[in-house]
Amino acid sequence: MKNKHVPHRFSKEHEDQVEEVGDYMTSPVLSVDSEASIKGVAQIMQSKKIGSLFVKKGGEFVGVITENDLSRKVVADGLDPATTKVAEIMSEPIHTLDCKEHIEKANQLMAQNKIRHLGVTKNDEIIGILSVRDLVAYFSNSRMRTW
Repeated sequence: MKNKHVPHRFSKEHEDQVEEVGDYMTSPVLSVDSEASIKGVAQIMQSKKIGSLFVKKGGEFVGVITENDLSRKVVADGLDPATTKVAEIMSEPIHTLDCKEHIEKANQLMAQNKIRHLGVTKNDEIIGILSVRDLVAYFSNSRMRTW
């Protein structure tokens, strides 16, 4: 007599589970002041091995600065990294999505707005960051895809 096929334990656990943005975000959020120099930002990104930082002004998140901003807005335009301030080149506003939203909604929002980073919120407060790299982790796992 043949044994009945038993699905993998992981499949059973996640069969009806909705994957939420909060499951893939990076937390805590690393940030820099809007008056910081671009050189300082580049050094932080290098030491932390990260590609983006949220920007704060007066304790509030106001924008995001990424590796792309550094190369396209500073290097390509010949700006001085030692004297150029984050506020001059950051991308704003920060697009956000609640941590309980489905991960595929984040993908749609990023595509619609042509952005690579989202702020993740809980009770309207930013608690994490979701990047395109995080979406790759989700979509590369075939067990998580709904399509």
